[in-house]
Amino acid sequence: MADVTDPARARTLSLQLTVNRAHSAARAGDLDLAARLLAELDERDVPDADHATVLAALNLRAKVHAQRGELTEADACWSRVEAVAPDDPDAAAGRRTLAKIAAGRRHARPVVHTGRVAVVAAALAGAALIGGGGWLLANGGGDGDRQSSDSVAEADTESQRLREESRRADALKERLAAIEAGDTAAAARRDSTLDAVAKRLAMPGVEIRRHADDVQLVFSTGVFPYDSVIGAQGASALTEIGRRLAGLESGSGTGAGAGAGVETTVVGHSVAVPGGAPSGGSVVALNRARVAAQYLAQDSDLRLTDFRLVSADQRRGPFPATEANAPRNRTVTLLITPKEPPPAP
Repeated sequence: MADVTDPARARTLSLQLTVNRAHSAARAGDLDLAARLLAELDERDVPDADHATVLAALNLRAKVHAQRGELTEADACWSRVEAVAPDDPDAAAGRRTLAKIAAGRRHARPVVHTGRVAVVAAALAGAALIGGGGWLLANGGGDGDRQSSDSVAEADTESQRLREESRRADALKERLAAIEAGDTAAAARRDSTLDAVAKRLAMPGVEIRRHADDVQLVFSTGVFPYDSVIGAQGASALTEIGRRLAGLESGSGTGAGAGAGVETTVVGHSVAVPGGAPSGGSVVALNRARVAAQYLAQDSDLRLTDFRLVSADQRRGPFPATEANAPRNRTVTLLITPKEPPPAP
C-alpha cells in the first residue's frame, strides 16, 4: 500500500480510471460522455514518469474526435502524441489516414446512428476504432469477404481488450477506495488524538487553542519576568504539563490507541526592544524555549531531545503586540501535534 498513499500515485490512478471509463463509454457508443470525460482530464497533474497514461488518454481522445467527425481535433491530439512519443504506431497510422482523407484519397462516411445499443467494430489504419453513433474513417474499396473476416477477428480482439480494461478499472476503483478510506481513517485518528490532548492538558492558567492539525498551549501570564529567568508560577505549570505529556508522548492516555503518540514543539517568544532586531527571532526567545523544555522533562520520563525548540518572530507573540501585553508575551507556547503512523508494509 506504500505506493497507493503517495499523492502523485493517487492522481495517476485517478486519471487511469477516468481513461478506462471513457473507453467503456466510447465502446457503448456514448461518444459525448467519452469526450466529456477526456476533456476534464488534467494531464499536467500526472507525474512525468507516467507517459503511458497520458499517451493512452491522447490516443483515445483522438479516436473519439475522429468518430465524431472532428478530424482537425483528432489530428491535433495525435500530433501531441508524436511530440512525446515519435514512434507511437497509433498516432502515425491515424495521421496517415487523416492525410489521405484531406487529399481526397479516402473519405469519412457517417455510421448509422443506433444510439447506445450497437457497438460498431472498425479499423483506423489497422487500429481498432470506437463504435456507436459517430463517424467511421472508411477504406475506399477492397475485398468484401476478407474485410468481413478481418472485422470478426478485430471484434474478438476488442472484446478481449474490453474485458481486460474492465478488470483494470475495477482494480483501480478498489485502490482509489483504499486511498480515500485511509485518508478518512487518518483524519479520524488525528481528531481523536487532538481532542484527547486538549482534554488532558487543560489546567488553570493555561489556554487551550485547538486547531485543525495541532493543539496550542498558551499561558495566561508571562512565564519569564525578564530575560530567560523563569517565574515560579510558570515553572510549576511546565512541570505539571511535562508529567501529563509523558503519557501522551508514549501513546497512552490519548484514547486513540497505542502508538498514537504526539510531538511537542516549544516556541520561545520575546518582545522587540528599542535598538534590538524587530523581527527574525532572538537568542533570548530560543533560551526561553530551552529553559521551558528542562522543566517539562525534569519530573517526567521525557528527554530534552524529545522536544523541538524554536524561536518565534518578535511580531508573533501569543497576544497582540501592545505595551500592555508585553509582560504576557515574554513567554513560551507549546504546539502538540499527533505523530504520523509508520507507512504500511
